[in-house]
Parts: sequence; C-alpha cells; structure tokens
Amino acid sequence: MRNSDGLVVPLRSYLDEVDFETIKQRFEAFWNREPLETPLLHITAPRSEQVAVNVPDDIEERWTNVDYVLRKAEAYLDNTVFMGDAVPWYWPNLGPNSFTAFLGGNLTFLDETTSWMPPFISNLSEYEPEFDESSKWWRIMDAQLDSLCEIARDRFLIGIPDIHYGGDSLAAAFGTANLVRSLYVEPETVRVLVEKLAGICIQVFDRYYRKISRVQKGCITWIPAYSKGKYFALQDDFTGLLSPKMFKELFLEEDVERIARYLDNSIFHLDGPMALGNLDALLQVDALDGIQWVPGAGAEPMSKWIGVCNKILGAGKCLQISCSPQEVPFLLSKLKHEGLFISTSCGSEREGRILLKNAAKCASYKGLE
Repeated sequence: MRNSDGLVVPLRSYLDEVDFETIKQRFEAFWNREPLETPLLHITAPRSEQVAVNVPDDIEERWTNVDYVLRKAEAYLDNTVFMGDAVPWYWPNLGPNSFTAFLGGNLTFLDETTSWMPPFISNLSEYEPEFDESSKWWRIMDAQLDSLCEIARDRFLIGIPDIHYGGDSLAAAFGTANLVRSLYVEPETVRVLVEKLAGICIQVFDRYYRKISRVQKGCITWIPAYSKGKYFALQDDFTGLLSPKMFKELFLEEDVERIARYLDNSIFHLDGPMALGNLDALLQVDALDGIQWVPGAGAEPMSKWIGVCNKILGAGKCLQISCSPQEVPFLLSKLKHEGLFISTSCGSEREGRILLKNAAKCASYKGLE
C-alpha cells in the first residue's frame, strides 16, 4: 500500500497487537476443559477515532461488491480494539441462507444486515439438493474469500462463513410451515434430505477450509473461538420448534453427531427457550465439544440463566455465552470455569481494560449460594 507521497507503507498487522500465541494456548485449554487462571474472556470496544467507509447506494452492492467488503473489513479492524482473548478476525457473510443459495435459492437483501430467501421448491419428495459451484451466490462468496485471503495473511484471521444446513436449509427452500407439515406426512423424506444436506455442508466447509488454510493455521467463525484444526458453528434453529423425540429421530445424528465427528472442534448454537428441550440430547453427543447458549430476543439477561449454563458445564461440555459487561463478574462467580468462554462488548477501550482487571480479581468460582 502507498501513502499520499507515493511511499510504500506496510499494511497494519492486527494480530501483532494481541498476544496471539498465548490466546491460542488458552483456547486449546478451553477445548480440553482444562483449568485456566481466568476463563476465556472476549472483549471488543470501539476505538476513540473511527474510520469511515463510503457505502454503496445499492443494497445488494453492500453485500456483494468485493471492493466494498474489503474496505468494510479494514474499517472494522481499524475501528475495533480487541482485548482479552479476542482475536482480530473478519468473516464474509451473505446472510443465514447463503448455504441454501448455493443449492439453487435466490437471495434478496432488505437492508445492510438482513437478507431473505423466497422458497423455491414445491415438492419436498422431488427435491435433490446439490452444491452448484456455478451459482451466482457461490461465485460471489468465493470471490470474497479469495480477496480476503490476499490481504489477511499474518494480519488477521478469516472466519468460516455462516452455514445453515439441515432444517434451516429445508425451511428456506420449502417454507417453514410446509416443512413442519412434512415432518408428520413424510418424515422419512425429511430424514433423508437432512442426511444429504449434512454431506453437502461438509463439502462446502471443506471448500472454505482449504481456501483459508492457504493464509492461516486453524479456524474461527462467527462464534469467535479459535481452533487449531477444523471448526465451525453447528446450528439448526428450525429444530428448536420440534419435540425432543422428533429432534432425536430426524435430526440429531446427521445435524450434530456426524458433523461433530468430522470436525476437530465444534460448538452447537442453541437459540431461545424453545430450543432447551433439545439440550439433554445434545449433551449426550460425545463428539460435540460445547454449546453456545443464546436466550433469544427479548429474553432475560444471561445472569438469569445460571442453571442452564451450569448444566452445560456440569455435563463436561464447553459453554460460550455473550452478556453485558456489567454481568461478567457475577457470571464468573457463579459458573464453573473449565470450558467457559464469555464474550462482551464495551463502550470504550478504557472500560474494557477495567473489566479485564476486575475479571482477574473475581475469577474464583464461588458456586451457587
């Protein structure tokens, strides 16, 4: 990169601004559920001086224009302070239905943070999902990953893009109400499709993994845990609508067990109180490392879910949670520390540094009083 005088200026290495080697060691202990002096604490905050980015007028361009995505990535990294166990990273994103778009769906963008997909199949029994590398949407994602790889080496990590497979993908392709009906009318059709989608999910992940492995070792994703091996966030929000029995019969083996066995590390995204009915089954999956518990929109704060959190940790699983900065000391005093990973966002770097100091002081687990 050249400055206004035409001189070559080295690109800023955001990884050099954190103790990445220590962070990697701490995440290895996290995955192994080993004790740490303080649990993993991911803290970000905005810098006092912010870099602005010119935003395209066209909504779709804000998602798909490679030059804009690169500028947005640099601005995010420039504008963010990474503290504690937070690793500078950026993940390309076409929304939760990008995986299904690679199978024939078409994305519609409502604003810079919301994308949507109209259903595109009318008969589930005739659906034959296949990964289409000629898809417009795969070519866009592929180009974004290639471009990020060109600027990321030794500077920041590239996150594995969001992969919504299984029930989430079927609901996007067929419609949620139609899929619910099919669970009762043609459950075997659903089960077979879930199996096929799990295979395609692994295929897509492999494409992502091989690409980013050219410029970095290990994986990170939108759940910002670092793994030295293969890792991404397992998720199927649709299954939160199901009974535990139906979840186990139609989804658990392919959605969770198969993919967790394939990966080196895995965390399942459990979203909202309705999904808690599936928690017991998830905790029985030996290959699954952990659970991300998200209470859901409008739910009580994380400090009100101590029982759920300790149930996960008590079962020998890792736990990833997000909370307000004010809740961190309380959660550290109430939750077991082996395998615990807390994420929070502070209003300033000063607030984040103070939180780190306070967390070190109150890191001893006191248990339930």
